Amino acid sequence: MSIGRNDPCLCGSGKKYKKCCGKTEGAAIVQVLVEETSEMQRELIDYAMENHSAMLKKEFQPLLQSNETLRQNEQVFLVTFEIWAILTRTIKENETILTKFVKKRVPTIPRQRTAEIISSWLDYRFIAGVIEACDGPVYQVRDILTNETHSIRALRSVDLVGAFVTGALLPHEGDHTFFMTDFHFEAAHAEAMTKAVQAKFEESPFDDSQAFYTQDFVGVMNTLFEVYEQDHSAVDLTTLTWEKDAHRETAEHIESSFQNEQLGQPVTQMAVLLWNYYCVKEDPAVRKPEVFTAALIGLLQAHGLVEQKESKAAIAGRYAISASTLSKRQKEMEAVLEEKLQAAVNSQK
Repeated sequence: MSIGRNDPCLCGSGKKYKKCCGKTEGAAIVQVLVEETSEMQRELIDYAMENHSAMLKKEFQPLLQSNETLRQNEQVFLVTFEIWAILTRTIKENETILTKFVKKRVPTIPRQRTAEIISSWLDYRFIAGVIEACDGPVYQVRDILTNETHSIRALRSVDLVGAFVTGALLPHEGDHTFFMTDFHFEAAHAEAMTKAVQAKFEESPFDDSQAFYTQDFVGVMNTLFEVYEQDHSAVDLTTLTWEKDAHRETAEHIESSFQNEQLGQPVTQMAVLLWNYYCVKEDPAVRKPEVFTAALIGLLQAHGLVEQKESKAAIAGRYAISASTLSKRQKEMEAVLEEKLQAAVNSQK
């Protein structure tokens, strides 16, 4: 005799089976279902590669050309593409690879609950969001485009509150699981990534987030990695130690001045790090930040680390200081930074 999870328990307690005698069975079966559905995911990928590789290759090539940042992260690019293509790209009879697989495989699955989970995969959805809570292997993610919260079951216990996460969700009874993998980024990137995806959605011709992802999930991932690389290439002043407020304020002046002069982020980063090293070694008294900013520009020009070449008078005039003051400070800083400057020169050869 079979019994449904919401049926009255056979023991006569008056409780639902899932709240009574089925409770122990329910706890034991959770891991079994996770393992079986994970195996089904692997079968789905194998099925796609074995039966539809020509179509996948045809879809892949144009994306390869139009998503430069992902192209530079080859493994991420391939996984992103496979997730998107298996779920969304249509083949014969206007069906997706996922639809074909579910129709073929579900009738052969012996466990009814597993078969029901696989059938529900046709209601997949894409998500980009922020992890708001973690409870063992289950975490709550707030969708940044719809503000909905989804319960997502991971294969292992996670502690990623605040992290930004994206991927394709497959239904798993009351929860979801990620198809293949989730892409998560440290909490430090969450705000910038949220703004970038929201802006991309607003600029798109779509009102519905799922239509947007279905058409351009690869492009969304490319945008996220652009943000990630920009964040990693930028100097985060909060991660550097400054013994005095004047040193930190001068670093901010250097950063903004280099940006105004359009010297590029790598050069700006180098200048701030050189200044931080100089402060640690010399603990300089700062009366006028412009003196140190100008001295760093002069040093980088003198060592060929920026293309522009100017006289000390030209640099000094731009920062409203005397050429003699600039010359003196530049010489003092060079004595301390010579080894660092030479290492920078060598790295560019």
